[in-house]
Amino acid sequence: MSTKFYDPRTQRLELERQRLLLINSESEFVRVEGLDVVPGEPPERYKVSFFCRGIAAIDASQAPVFSETHEVEIYCHSDFPAEVPWLHWNSPIWHPNIEHAEPKNVCVNKAAWRAGMGLDDLCRQMFDMVQYKNYHATHSPPYPLDPLAAKWVLEYAEPRGIVDKSRRVYVDDRPFYKPTVRERVGKIQIQTLSEPAPLLSRVRIRSMDEGPAQARPSRVVVIKTALPSRRCGNCGTAFIGESDFCFTCGVAGASPQK
Repeated sequence: MSTKFYDPRTQRLELERQRLLLINSESEFVRVEGLDVVPGEPPERYKVSFFCRGIAAIDASQAPVFSETHEVEIYCHSDFPAEVPWLHWNSPIWHPNIEHAEPKNVCVNKAAWRAGMGLDDLCRQMFDMVQYKNYHATHSPPYPLDPLAAKWVLEYAEPRGIVDKSRRVYVDDRPFYKPTVRERVGKIQIQTLSEPAPLLSRVRIRSMDEGPAQARPSRVVVIKTALPSRRCGNCGTAFIGESDFCFTCGVAGASPQK
């Protein structure tokens, strides 16, 4: 019997597939679909749909134009997982940290991607971004990716109470997970010989420009689960994985509650 060896990237892709399958079963407002799927292999590309209220555009009077359906595409390129996957926002969007015009990149802070975080965490962050629970509009690091949307937030939306993260004024408040399972959703972790990926000081995620996923050898994956044990000192929300970024109130480095 021959022994098969599998590279850390392929192991991570299978881990992410498992994590994203949990989203489909545990969320009422998020759906994930693999793209360019090779039978028996974990996908490299995904389409993620968010069914919640968000701002798709603004009209001539600067008033927000709302939408209930949003779509982003995730591509786990050849440098994944050492680098964050590339994202392309497919649907109309108006947000300081997502480009409303092509190439429609998405920008995340370093706390949104660590060795212990996964695509499910990234999906949750983007879900909160759509609802304006999470945004950065001020001209300070890591700086807004869409200056026009950032200017609109600071000069129009916040003064009129349309959105205001500091006062918890959002455009929607639908939960990422179903209320009955939100507190018990665990993190899938994988047993691997690879070292953790380094932290990124800031990630500017590019649009996808590579070809379809290549076939990779199938393998057996050993997984285990662990429940979150830390909570944000600002709002009490359970932290995700190893992150110290709160996806509910948007505070980075909030003191955890044991």
